[in-house]
Amino acid sequence: MTFNCLYCAQKKPISESTLEHAVPKFLGGAQAPPHYKLHNVCRSCNNGLGLHVDGSYAKSWFVTNALASAARKYYSGPGQSDFLPLTCMGPVNIPGLQLPEDTVAELWLGPSGESIIWMRTDDDDLYWYTGGNPTHRKNPSTVYFMPVSGDPVRLRMGTEAVIGGFKKTKARYIFGATVGGLPPGTAYPGFDLPTVTDESNIQAIRTVIQAGSIRAQLQMNTKFDQRFICKMALAVGFALFGQTYLATVEAAEARKGLWPNPEHPPRVRGSQTIFNNPQFAHVAGYEGAVVILVMQSGGSYAMSMTVDRSLPFVVELCPATLRSEFLESANGYSLVIFPLLQQCVEICQSKLLAHTLGHNLNAELAAIDQIRQTASYFWESLPSLAVQANKT
Repeated sequence: MTFNCLYCAQKKPISESTLEHAVPKFLGGAQAPPHYKLHNVCRSCNNGLGLHVDGSYAKSWFVTNALASAARKYYSGPGQSDFLPLTCMGPVNIPGLQLPEDTVAELWLGPSGESIIWMRTDDDDLYWYTGGNPTHRKNPSTVYFMPVSGDPVRLRMGTEAVIGGFKKTKARYIFGATVGGLPPGTAYPGFDLPTVTDESNIQAIRTVIQAGSIRAQLQMNTKFDQRFICKMALAVGFALFGQTYLATVEAAEARKGLWPNPEHPPRVRGSQTIFNNPQFAHVAGYEGAVVILVMQSGGSYAMSMTVDRSLPFVVELCPATLRSEFLESANGYSLVIFPLLQQCVEICQSKLLAHTLGHNLNAELAAIDQIRQTASYFWESLPSLAVQANKT
């Protein structure tokens, strides 16, 4: 038995079939409804596209930080099932920092604004990837965590975030403050004992923080999302419309865009993430969520995706003559995903707007809104932040 791969269109033996999440897992796609779990993707595409297509989008500075912002809106304190993602600021140059050869210092921020310096392997080829090339995460690295408050809740949030954020790396964790009550020669729980070099680096980091002179570089590739948009069009188009979608001109052009050839550029209609209208993102998105919207526009269906009511991209999906059991042409379709909560809501766009405007509340979304409200109360109830970069 054979099948034609959704992405490369090549005929493959059924043994090469793999599970593909039409919405990638980093966007919460593991919680998407069953029709988004595809089996017509070959192992080679599933493995190969992760680094250079999904990775290019997921690890762009914009998306990394938008997902972190979205998670914060549903986080109500330490000890939850998932840690709070860190915010990436970019590479930094810190005078006096002892960097091993072929490494770069990258600044991340914790939940309370803690400075986290990750000394990791440098990679000029994937320069715009926050955290660098994912294949290098098993290389030895060092993470310096500089707490800003001795408040136990803030401190626990920060340590959970930094250890969780780098758990898939081969990293040493260094606590960059003096901890009262710990016996001499004892590391802070979850962290490693600093070496002489670490002590020197902590002082160098502390100096630039106190001087207010730590500056990060924004590294950007304006084409970071082009192939990803085409991949999403193929996957979502097939998930909603099935085999008939693959016979459309739009599907053929999306596949060309996934495997670009300068001599035969694709004719994919739409707009990229960083060239889109933020007002549209506010209407098409949802607070703290990843939203995939499909709606009729003239004689076609268009698909957009937003992250936390920002970063919209739009792509023409297929002719409006196609039919889907999941889509009411007049009312549109939305898949609303909350990655931190591991929840999603499938709803027509008109009902989503009615809920957002408060005219007709959706029970599932109302329950999630309550979680967001609880999270808001949590952040407001925290003791005021007293900067204590030198001690806790």
